[in-house]
Amino acid sequence: MVSKLVQKDINIADYGIDAMTDDGRVELSPNKKGVFSVDTYNKMIDPNSEEHKMAEEDEAEITKDYEIFYSEEGVKKVRTAGGNVYPEGTPEYAEVTGEEGPNSGLNIAMRPLLALNIMRIEFPDEIIDELNSHIDEEIIPKSDSFASGLVGQLKNDESSAQLDFPFDNEVGKQVETVFNQIGTTYLQHLGRDAKAEVTQCWTNHAYAGDYNPFHDHGVKTVAGLSGFLWLKVPQCIQDTPDVPRINNASGGVDGWTHLCWGTNTMRDLMQLRPQTEDYVKPMEGVMLVFPQWLKHQVMPFFGEGERRSIAMNWNVHDSDDERKKYMSDREASLYDEQKAKES
Repeated sequence: MVSKLVQKDINIADYGIDAMTDDGRVELSPNKKGVFSVDTYNKMIDPNSEEHKMAEEDEAEITKDYEIFYSEEGVKKVRTAGGNVYPEGTPEYAEVTGEEGPNSGLNIAMRPLLALNIMRIEFPDEIIDELNSHIDEEIIPKSDSFASGLVGQLKNDESSAQLDFPFDNEVGKQVETVFNQIGTTYLQHLGRDAKAEVTQCWTNHAYAGDYNPFHDHGVKTVAGLSGFLWLKVPQCIQDTPDVPRINNASGGVDGWTHLCWGTNTMRDLMQLRPQTEDYVKPMEGVMLVFPQWLKHQVMPFFGEGERRSIAMNWNVHDSDDERKKYMSDREASLYDEQKAKES
């Protein structure tokens, strides 16, 4: 181990160290500074003296606030005074030690190519309670089924249902405003000059054995968004591990939402192809927003309680400038002409 931990003191060794041995006096450290005396020491610790400034400069040269060591696996690492450990070859190692790595002089950067963006929003408990109360008092008693336009197989309990959630009352209008803000925020995070307009909204009331097969959502614009907000999660789903195993009939993803944006297999992952699916554990008060083309399904669960969610779709209305980003000069010119005729 090469130790370079901080030792903040006057370097007395610069004034020479001798040792008395059986062979006589042996010089352990040569005298580099001349005669060391009480007067010299007092000057060195006096902040206003020249000797003090020289001592600080010397200390800065020899003081290191880290130690370099080798792990049991033979990996060279550095440990900072704060206890952080970094292996050789990392930017942190080079920054702490000042040592240049094997790729010194090369500018290296990874370029991740995103397949999609999923936005996660957490709602406070009081809003979730208000939504559930509105659903219990208004939506369920009205029982306006939305199932004719949906693929959900919610049928195994007398309370299983998919119900319309209109925006024609005070609570509905408040929800509409919030959802429009959320959808537009998603687009802004992508740098898209557009506004989102929530157009459809419905509740899902699933019980043991209910499920939702693979599907995506439709919208009326070229681009669109979809999303859902979990309102109630049965205890049997809450009890599933956050990092599930689905072998051995464990039921590790019972009641979870499965997102899929490709067909890559485990072999593909081993070949450095990207992950193209994910299982998401439902949590009360959590909302996910994603492009409307994203395939997803809800796995069945087997236990007591209601798995309740509210789902929605947004049309995306691009500004004229945003639309023209995807046009040639000729197409943009024709577009402007047509807009002028319509105005």
